[in-house]
Amino acid sequence: MTLATRDADEQIILAAVSARADLQPAGHMQRLQEFFARPAGRATGQIAIVAAILAIWQFGSGRFLPHVWVSSPSAIFTKLGSWFVDGSIWIHLAATLSAASSGYIIGSLTGIASGLLLGLSPRLERILSPFVTALYSLPKVALAPFFVIFLGIGVESKIALVSVTVYFLLLYNTLDGLHDLERSWSSAYRIMGAKHSEIIRHVLLPGIMPWIFSGLRIAVRYSFTAAVLGELIAGNEGIGFLIESSAGNYNSAGIFAGVFVLVICSVTATQFITRAETIVLHWRA
Repeated sequence: MTLATRDADEQIILAAVSARADLQPAGHMQRLQEFFARPAGRATGQIAIVAAILAIWQFGSGRFLPHVWVSSPSAIFTKLGSWFVDGSIWIHLAATLSAASSGYIIGSLTGIASGLLLGLSPRLERILSPFVTALYSLPKVALAPFFVIFLGIGVESKIALVSVTVYFLLLYNTLDGLHDLERSWSSAYRIMGAKHSEIIRHVLLPGIMPWIFSGLRIAVRYSFTAAVLGELIAGNEGIGFLIESSAGNYNSAGIFAGVFVLVICSVTATQFITRAETIVLHWRA
């Protein structure tokens, strides 16, 4: 074997080793990306993020920030456990869920119906638009004392506050959907000779479903916010009442525990609406 042949063989071997070394990190990265693209991988990543946040919070509480301000995950879960053990959480959770869900349903149904009525009746919309805009611009928290005066401190005043809050969200989402469809599709169907009733039935009503579900998802958060706000202003039960009483006793663990319960309820309800949207839109398609 000549010297030139040996040098050529060595260069080929070195190139192969180098290429293999370059491909290994890329292969590991690709497998990692594929893992996190799967539902199990996403769940693992999310759990890891939550665990890291809780660990940092637990370590920093009392060391870098006063415990009375931020509490700690262990104290929060201990507080939650005590509420579930003595059963006190169920009364307050039922009160908040009752106000939020009842107001959510009432506000959603009336908001969608009003949006359809105004969107399909342009003349009526032009007449009522200034009044609807004026009511929408009014801060809903300013109405809470009036609801308390008229309906008392019971669940009725919270339902009214949630209903008004949700009503305008669904009203405007429905209107925006109808206006967008009117501009993009209705003219084309009229040119092809479709009747107004056919446009409503086959174009507008099916077409506004994404806008309606978008409003429903957003309204979930606002319904819980309005319900808790009503309980904070005047109430003797509910998660908002638990948070208020904990704040009065400088019990930050109780405050965070109440917020944690609200987050779980809101996320669960939002996921339910998202799942329902997937089913409905798939059926519509």
